[in-house]
Amino acid sequence: MTKHPQSRMYTLVIRELQEYRNSLLITPIAIVATLTLVMLSSILLADRISFMGQVIMDAVVSEGNKQVQVTIQMDQDGNTVQQEFHISEQQDPIPEEDWNFSREWDFDPAEKPDSPSQQDTSEDTSGAINLMLNALHSFMLLVLIAVTTNYLLGCLYGDRKDRSILFWKSMPVSDTEQVVAKLLVAFVAAPLIFIIASFFTQLITTALSMLLMTRLDKDPYETILDNIDILPLLVSPLAGWIITALWLAPLYAWLLLASAGARRSPFMLAVAPVIALVVLEQLFLGSELVGSAVSQHFPHYTASDDAVAFYFKGDEWLHIDWFKIVRGLLFAVAAIWATIWLRRYRFEL
Repeated sequence: MTKHPQSRMYTLVIRELQEYRNSLLITPIAIVATLTLVMLSSILLADRISFMGQVIMDAVVSEGNKQVQVTIQMDQDGNTVQQEFHISEQQDPIPEEDWNFSREWDFDPAEKPDSPSQQDTSEDTSGAINLMLNALHSFMLLVLIAVTTNYLLGCLYGDRKDRSILFWKSMPVSDTEQVVAKLLVAFVAAPLIFIIASFFTQLITTALSMLLMTRLDKDPYETILDNIDILPLLVSPLAGWIITALWLAPLYAWLLLASAGARRSPFMLAVAPVIALVVLEQLFLGSELVGSAVSQHFPHYTASDDAVAFYFKGDEWLHIDWFKIVRGLLFAVAAIWATIWLRRYRFEL
């Protein structure tokens, strides 16, 4: 084992990735390959518009202009005059008092504006395809959280079960370094791998979408590329994971603590005390503080539409409850300290 702490930490992280390569490395590659195969088959084998094409067209149309333009040509003293009328979709019901057929009605169509600034403009469709690409990224992160949860529950327990902890006890590596290395895998290495896989999936999806538009005799650049906002696709996943990691820190620390302390089933040790506390609190206190605190540190729906973190519709940066994040981080620090203590003094099953 190398002497420098940074080199030792890097070696420990690489060792974890090699030992759990099936879940941390092969899984994202398999997901990218499977999604690519499904989308490519959908494009090449479809006789008409495929399901993927319908999703793309719906994403563009739903974000576009919902007005209907009607053009009427009339002759006035031998001259042809063209008038354009715009019919907009009525969202709210018309009040009953507006249905007054006895009043006089004037038909005075507006003149056609001369300058482009006076013309009616449709809503900006830039970024309409981002919704579909964000859905792919959310799916990748769901798999990431599931894989990471399984990794944290088994990593320390597995070392004690197969007695490989005795090997690590004989190495010049402290218990703190071993625990920190596993946290780095969960918070940095594995998310980086899955985010890169998500980027490749979105890139392949964009290319195949352009191929599909070509088969449908549509301009792929105007239909696809003009409806993609590149900057959020590059920045949001990285910035989003920072907030997500802060929210998931107490959960991940608790799972690692269960892995270090379990004698038979880390999953039961992680779940049973939480359920017991929730039930006892409701029975004797009539409150839901524990249940609320636990549920807030899982991916969930929120009311905001501007996603920054990985909450399907996540919180905005300014609306994040930083007090709850700090409180969760304090719990995570305590759980990690307890994990290191168990790793050092309790390594027999």
